[in-house]
Amino acid sequence: MEKEVIKKKKKQGGKGGVLSDFAMRILAVVIAVIIWFALAITQFPTTTKTISKIPVVFSLAGTVAETKGLSALGYKDITVDVEIEGMNYEIGTYAVNDLVATVNVDDVTKAGTYQLDIEVKSTHATDRCKILSVTPSTVEVKFDQIDTISMEVFPSVPNVSAAEGYTLKATTVQPGSIDISGPVNELEKIKRVEAVYSDEQSLSDDMTVTTDTILLYDENNNLLRSADYTIENTLVSIKFMVYKKVTATLRPQFTDQPPNFDISSLPVTLSAETIQFITPQLDANSTEELLLSPISMYEINRGRTFKNEINSLLSANEENQSGIEQVELAIDLSDYTTASFTIPAENVKFTNVPAGKTAKLDNEQIVNVVIIGPSEVIEKLKIKHLVAEIDLSDISANGSVSHEVKIYSDKYNNIWNIGTHEAVLTVSDISSLNSSSSSSSASDSSSASDSSSLADDR
Repeated sequence: MEKEVIKKKKKQGGKGGVLSDFAMRILAVVIAVIIWFALAITQFPTTTKTISKIPVVFSLAGTVAETKGLSALGYKDITVDVEIEGMNYEIGTYAVNDLVATVNVDDVTKAGTYQLDIEVKSTHATDRCKILSVTPSTVEVKFDQIDTISMEVFPSVPNVSAAEGYTLKATTVQPGSIDISGPVNELEKIKRVEAVYSDEQSLSDDMTVTTDTILLYDENNNLLRSADYTIENTLVSIKFMVYKKVTATLRPQFTDQPPNFDISSLPVTLSAETIQFITPQLDANSTEELLLSPISMYEINRGRTFKNEINSLLSANEENQSGIEQVELAIDLSDYTTASFTIPAENVKFTNVPAGKTAKLDNEQIVNVVIIGPSEVIEKLKIKHLVAEIDLSDISANGSVSHEVKIYSDKYNNIWNIGTHEAVLTVSDISSLNSSSSSSSASDSSSASDSSSLADDR
């Protein structure tokens, strides 16, 4: 029993010893810290420290530079390395966020380039922190007034061309102008703006591309630094408009030709046989025939020439590429001659007379009929070889009317009359003719037959 009591006392005494040992260790640490702190204050009161890569804050807010409309040109964010001195217990744990670096812009009052100081201070107002050095300690900044101008954009497409048989009609840029901001002095240097597309293309159809390459040039065509400017909406579209090349053979055309007239007998010459033009119709043939303005046979006489303006022969949006503005048509009539005739009424015939109608010529003859043709033909030409024809297909009412007379030869196919002729005739209903009129008409027909026989001998 006595032994058990003694063992319990020993156990209780052992536990108290362990607790006392742990407390002593804690106390030792506290005392060590106090001693270190005391030594830091008494033996080492200050210390130095270098903190790297502190961001530099640049701002013009509330400065004279801001009120004068100045801006920093090309400024890029930088960092500095700072050496500081202070109480060890205050700056010993300093890091990047405990210091702030700023650019001093108090001296900036007008445009120019300045070497500005970089100032650093602690973010803790109560700490006794001394700045020993700042690396770099200054920064060079250029200031100027900023403005914005609008400049026309021109395409630069050195490697784009039209395929064979085509031509690059136009190259346009959209938008046609862009806004450029920058220093006033720098903006004044810009004289030309180009949108550049460098890909190689051979075009046979219209095409649109986009590019964001914008180049600026001065008056001497020197390339300006794009970094000095701010360009709005740098993405532009370049449209290529392609036209087809066409070679056209010119062909005359004639109106009012006598029946069976041999148009190939006319000795026609042209000042140009073909012309070249371009057309937006990309499916057009590369060669085609182009008709000149119609020429009336009534107007063809010796010494007469006919001119055609090239542009009047082309369709809308087609462009002449020949280098000549007009084509002259001439007919060599040096071996031709003329003769005048008077055609009697009995040589006049009516065609396409409306049903139930009859027509009678009021004129006794058609005078001053001038016929032109090869000299050897005109020498043999007689009145009996000429026909005066009146086409009544456009007549529907009775009465007296003046009507065109077409005069031609039913024997020769290379002569024609110069100028136009008209005759007065009377149109009436056949049913209105009485028997006496019929007898008179028969008598007149007999007389006309006799006159015709006489005319054949002329």
